[in-house]
This record gives sequence, C-alpha cells and structure tokens, in this order.
Amino acid sequence: MENTAIYSSLEALINKHSEDENRPDVLAQLAALLFNENVPFLERNKALDEWIECNPKQADLADILFDILMVHYLAEELHEEEYFDSQEWNEIENKTLDKGSEMLNLYLYLSEAKETEVEPHLDDFLTEFLLVGEDEFQDEYRIYESLVVNEDILDADLAGIRDVQKTVKPETGLQEYFVPIVFFFQYAEGIADKGEWESGLDSFESAVLHAMIAFKEN
Repeated sequence: MENTAIYSSLEALINKHSEDENRPDVLAQLAALLFNENVPFLERNKALDEWIECNPKQADLADILFDILMVHYLAEELHEEEYFDSQEWNEIENKTLDKGSEMLNLYLYLSEAKETEVEPHLDDFLTEFLLVGEDEFQDEYRIYESLVVNEDILDADLAGIRDVQKTVKPETGLQEYFVPIVFFFQYAEGIADKGEWESGLDSFESAVLHAMIAFKEN
C-alpha cells in the first residue's frame, strides 16, 4: 500500500471535519507531524497530543488521528516480523494502550485487502479478519456484536442504522463510529452511493466516513 492512501485519508478527514479557511494549514501540520519517519513513534505520539491541546476544535479526531499515525507506522515503515517482539514495540504498546479507536481495525483490514486484492465486505471483515466466530476472539465479538447480530444492517436506511446505534454499548468504543462503519460497507459493497448520506451525518461522522473511503480508493 502506498503512502498516498494514508495521506488521502487524512486529507479527507480534515476537509470534511474543518469548516474554516485553515484547513490547508491543519492538514500540512498534521502530515508533517504524523508522517515524519525521522522522529520515533512515541515522540510523534506526544507531539500529536500537544497539537490537539493547541487545536481543541480537532479534539474529537484525536483517536482516529492516532489510528492514522499507527497505520502509517505499521504499513509504511517496514518492520521485520521479529520487531514485534522487541523492547521498542513493547514500550509502544504499553504506553499507548488507551489510544486510538476501533477504526484502526478497519484501516488494517483495508490494508490487507489491498495486498490480497480482496474486495472489502462486512462479513469478511467480521469473520475472516476479526474472527468474531472463534472462541479465542470473544472480546472482538463483544465489541462488534451489534454488527454481527444485525445481519440486515447493510440494507437499513439511516433511521434504522441509528436505531441499532442506540443499542451499542458505549464501553465498546464503537458507538460513535457505528454509522460511518455501516455506511462505509454499504458503499464498498455497492449498496449506496456517497451522496446518499451527507444530509444526515454530523461533521465527525462525515469526516470518518470519507477518510475510510479515501483510504480504500487511493
């Protein structure tokens, strides 16, 4: 996967979320911060925290911006397999346990789909990537249960999707991303077009949705 996919995702996220004229500056600042491979990961993570503190209008994007930092680090900055048993990686994991969102799983799934030339599908994401049907992956099942048990969710309209969203337990970390995830797979599977959602989404949902579409298509 090329860096253009990650940059395009960041660009779509900022363009859909930020309404002021400073969008180009915000994008340039974040790109320089997140994608600077000469700076160690944890230093970039700290710099991102500091940037969010100075830009409170972007605070609700903090978790997905961390996801973008992580997916760039994993996908673009090549690591040998043994790296993930190293002290450096263990330190990264331990110091960022409370960072990021469930969207990182979707980013990683789409990265894998690009590499294997598989078209993204919700069922494939749940059963083949997250392995929600396997006994040892019941944590993933609990998080994504609202998508697993609602088999017809991709046929639902916005009102129906929001009804299901209300049942998503806040502690799963999925509730605020639920609508963008469903709409993303509706789009990926050819069930809906981009323009069908805009009037019903808030700026955060629209930003997340378009970020994932940009990542898939670039």
